[in-house]
Amino acid sequence: MQLSIGIGMASAMVGALSVCASAAAEEKTAATAQGTYLSFDIGATFISSIDILPFTPSDPLAFGNSLISVDTENGLGLNIALGFELTESFALEFETGYYQNDFGGFTSGQFTSGFGATDVVGGSGDFHQIPLFVNGSFDIPLRERAAGADAGAVTLDLMLGLGIVNVGAEITDIQAAGVPGVSAAIDGNSWEFGGQIGIGLGWEISSGVNIGVGYRLMAVSGADFGTATFSDPSLVGIDNVEADNFVTHSVQANLSYEF
Repeated sequence: MQLSIGIGMASAMVGALSVCASAAAEEKTAATAQGTYLSFDIGATFISSIDILPFTPSDPLAFGNSLISVDTENGLGLNIALGFELTESFALEFETGYYQNDFGGFTSGQFTSGFGATDVVGGSGDFHQIPLFVNGSFDIPLRERAAGADAGAVTLDLMLGLGIVNVGAEITDIQAAGVPGVSAAIDGNSWEFGGQIGIGLGWEISSGVNIGVGYRLMAVSGADFGTATFSDPSLVGIDNVEADNFVTHSVQANLSYEF
């Protein structure tokens, strides 16, 4: 569901980018390369509720799980991009970064076995993501430089990116409410397909230096956190803990330098 929302928003952004590209092409006839830049983003992140895929073991004495949903705390997102301006309004970027959100607790879910079911509770740790994206970035002029000035332009910035994301979780002290004294832990990561869209405002504060603020939505197709481990070695059975798609929202400040 979350990934469908992200894909829908991405489709809408593609349409917007197409319209903006046509407008920019009419306004600007030059199509020569403009330069290279480094861009840095930092800000707050929020992950929509994470759903763990259900698993029923074949052994009735082993643990499975069902209907587990997880909340996260607001976190921090960092991004760095190397951009190549192919025209006056379009750039190609290669981007990486790091996102970290603390575990916020289980909102629902149960451990299941042949003896019945018991609620999943407790837990402490975090989720983290490392994206590797190729972005297309469009700059739409909102205000041109004043005559004779070397700064002062304002732009609307639109971005669409595709790539892969390493999604990881390190969560300890996961407990089964009906089995006191026993805890579980998850510590694993996987590379997954991902995409992102973004919109922001940029201000040219000096020649080649821009600051800005923006919003981005990053959607990842899922995650595999590996096999859960238990404090009691006799309690086994959960297959690899896999999550449904991740959707991460970010509001970030930006600094870019053209060279």
